[in-house]
Order: sequence, then C-alpha cells, then structure tokens
Amino acid sequence: MISMGHTYTLVMASVTKRALQGEMPTEMRLMFLDHLEKMTDGTLTPAVISMVEPIDDKGYELYQEAAKLGYGRDGRSPNFFTVLHQKFDVFAALNPSLQRAYDEACRPWRRSA
Repeated sequence: MISMGHTYTLVMASVTKRALQGEMPTEMRLMFLDHLEKMTDGTLTPAVISMVEPIDDKGYELYQEAAKLGYGRDGRSPNFFTVLHQKFDVFAALNPSLQRAYDEACRPWRRSA
C-alpha cells in the first residue's frame, strides 16, 4: 500500500498528461513536463509515473467535480485531496494505467512483507 499523497499524485499525473495532449506554448509545455518530473520520489519513480496514461473524459469530469470541494481542512467534510485518494479505485477503473502504476509503486513493499 502507498500513501494518500501518492494516490493523489498518480491521479494528478494522469490529469497533467491529459493537459499535455493539447496545444500550448512551448514554455507552458515545459512547465507541465517539469511538474511531472517533480512528482517522482523513492516510491513514485520516473518509471512508475511514465506508466500513467492521460485521464479520459469521464475521469476528468469526476476530477473536476472533486476539485469543486477545494482544499478546506475543517475536518468535517471531505476535500479535494482526500476524495482523490478515497475514490482512487474509481479513477483506476476508468484508467487502468493508474492501477498498474499503483501496483508497481507497491512492489518493493510487497517484497519486504
């Protein structure tokens, strides 16, 4: 199992890759690519991030609905961050590359268990 932040990051990588499919100025494209590079760490390696495919229309619609929740931290209601984590299975059902990337990111933890 990987952290809440890692599942959030996998979904965000998928959204970022969707954005990269569109037309944009070179500077903006480089900014998005830099953003993808910064998503990596000891768990979400460049190989794991590269496995993630762009989010599709249905997934993006769910993402936009979740984004309306904002990042509030009142502790009583879900926010954008927690919903992307809690509903990761829904995003992964729509984009199986997310589950493959998740499984790959978990691989070192399975070996030590």
